[in-house]
Amino acid sequence: MQLPPAVQQELARRRLSTTGRARAQGGAGERPSRAKGAGLEFADHRPYTPGDDIRALDAQVTARLGVPVVREYVVHQQLPVLVVLDASASMATGTPAKFALAQQLAAALAYAGLSGGDSVQAVTFGAGVHSSGRMQGVNRSTELLGFLGRVRPEGGITLHDAVRHAAAAAPRGALVVLVGDFLADSDPQAVAHAHSRAQEVLAVQVLAPDELDPAPLGRGLTRLEEPEGHASVSVMLDDASLSAYRRALEDWNAALRAQLARHGGRLIQVRSDQAVQHLILREFLARGVIR
Repeated sequence: MQLPPAVQQELARRRLSTTGRARAQGGAGERPSRAKGAGLEFADHRPYTPGDDIRALDAQVTARLGVPVVREYVVHQQLPVLVVLDASASMATGTPAKFALAQQLAAALAYAGLSGGDSVQAVTFGAGVHSSGRMQGVNRSTELLGFLGRVRPEGGITLHDAVRHAAAAAPRGALVVLVGDFLADSDPQAVAHAHSRAQEVLAVQVLAPDELDPAPLGRGLTRLEEPEGHASVSVMLDDASLSAYRRALEDWNAALRAQLARHGGRLIQVRSDQAVQHLILREFLARGVIR
């Protein structure tokens, strides 16, 4: 799959942002890490210990203090990023269907990770759980976007099962990007599982306009189908039922947002009729998802 040229050009000079729970680790990247050592960006002084490289000695500070002191520098490493895309059958529902935008957003955020010097792995789930290799460097973007572009929405594997499989393989301190609708009962458990691994979660919720407000569906007896469980139910759409639905959706998302916030995570809600260019170039920049 291809990203719009304007989105790709903008992301080429951006990187994914974190709230602080995720941390750079391992490899040679572009993010300042907690590690100190050889580098170009000065961090601090510390007393010399046997085995230190004598080239790190600061002659002026050593002469002033009368004890050997070495310079420490910031080590730039990679942030491990895990992008998890919901490709279950429910993502094919809605008007317009949610999956096309979810797929583009997952690809854009994965591309931002690669262009920012991070180590990125993508996971899709629906008919099965499928993982790409862990990739580094923007030259791997064609391969990674191709992996995300080949998946189609089908099946009913849950986000919880996918995250339990994928997050367990990702390192502690990784940034886990979840893209889906988050309407299944087990979805909050998936968020909790990532948090239990000391991973930071960015949840991008894609909902269709008629899921946010079913009023345009009309009034009267309506048959609703559950695409993953192949069940259906008839409901009477009237002012009372529509109000109850809106309250239930608001309460559900408020609980999900609160659970994420308790652990330093974030929930970004988008509509499936929004353009990926608008979301990436305006809303995601304004909300600090990328910087």
